[in-house]
Amino acid sequence: MKRGLVTENHVVIYCDSCGDLYTDAAGDAVCFTSTHQAAYYLAGGRNGWLYDGDRITCDGCAITAECDLRGHRFPSANDLRRCDRCGAPDDEQENLK
Repeated sequence: MKRGLVTENHVVIYCDSCGDLYTDAAGDAVCFTSTHQAAYYLAGGRNGWLYDGDRITCDGCAITAECDLRGHRFPSANDLRRCDRCGAPDDEQENLK
């Protein structure tokens, strides 16, 4: 049994785009014993987070990227006129290049 102050090493996951920390439902960091374990965990597509073998993308950045690539999705049944994917309002001003 461990007692007192103990230094331990663990691996946590951060989004490569925005820096968000991968957390559990309670908001606590999910800790892994190795980078291999963390990569294997992410490969299962947990909670919308993506890992392509190089970059880690959180659920929020993945959704935003999807809308950037394919455009927003505004269904006619949505009274608030917000995108079904990212929640952006219908009248959002976009910078087109």
